[in-house]
Amino acid sequence: MLELRQEISNNYLKSFSKSVDPENILISPGAKPILYIAISLLSSGGNEVIISNPSFPIYRSIINYCGSKPVFFDLKEQNNFNFIADDIIEKINDKTKLIILNTPCNPTGSVMMRSEQKKLFNFLKNFKNKIYVLSDEIYSKIIFHSNETSLIEQSGLLDNIIVVNGLSKSHSMTGWRIGWGIFPNELIDDAVKYATNIYSCVNNFTQYAAISALRETDEYVENLKKSFEERTILMVKGINLINGFSCIFPKGSFYCYPNIKKTGLTSKELQHELLEKLGIATIDGNNFGLKNDCFIRISCCTSKNNINKALTILKNHFNK
Repeated sequence: MLELRQEISNNYLKSFSKSVDPENILISPGAKPILYIAISLLSSGGNEVIISNPSFPIYRSIINYCGSKPVFFDLKEQNNFNFIADDIIEKINDKTKLIILNTPCNPTGSVMMRSEQKKLFNFLKNFKNKIYVLSDEIYSKIIFHSNETSLIEQSGLLDNIIVVNGLSKSHSMTGWRIGWGIFPNELIDDAVKYATNIYSCVNNFTQYAAISALRETDEYVENLKKSFEERTILMVKGINLINGFSCIFPKGSFYCYPNIKKTGLTSKELQHELLEKLGIATIDGNNFGLKNDCFIRISCCTSKNNINKALTILKNHFNK
């Protein structure tokens, strides 16, 4: 729907002073189809795709399915899990076709600062081969103590960046299944063909809802961000009072990623114990990458009352 694509274009001009042609915007039923289309278009035997460790599990799954090789750079706890350009640059070689960045990050809640973004894009601009960046910005409106950022600000001609976003997280519209991708000129036609053959189109009432959401909900989005921040602070402060747990305050999203090494349990063992014995659902860190056995992901996307209940249960169990 042109009206929605125009509204998205207006949003990027307003927020980032970037002019995006509506013809370069592809509407999708949620953000995941854009991930698949982008990775698939840029994958072939021998290509490498760089992703963070830890990261959203779907990236690695799609990369493997499409025949490319995932290459990992570490988000280090001692750096607050932040994205460091040099850690990415050292993984780049002649086989690199795509870099996937998710900031704020699922599962860590960490971000890539503008200075690091600029350093990476300056390197890519001067690299002998063209390398695309897929920027997953689904949590971009949930950054604490800062305005929304987008890697689209770093790509001068928008010729080497693909942006994926949607309304599931920022507007609590998960069930509506509405997302979009911004593709460079040389990829958009093939992306549209992919979309046509995968999901045909997105139903129009969902697109009209998205138009209203983008136009009329600035106050709601800001209040939601503040609410997520309050819940995250509550969770992290509480987690850090529990024996065996230590947790860094995330800079965005609604996740925290505590280190649980001192519990003496592996992340899989702890995940099972928390669920089966205490009724608390978490996710084993190894689901998000390699050697994440010392971490679990906890979602703060619930009420403060539920967070306090969970923290009380944890304290009674671990602080005996």
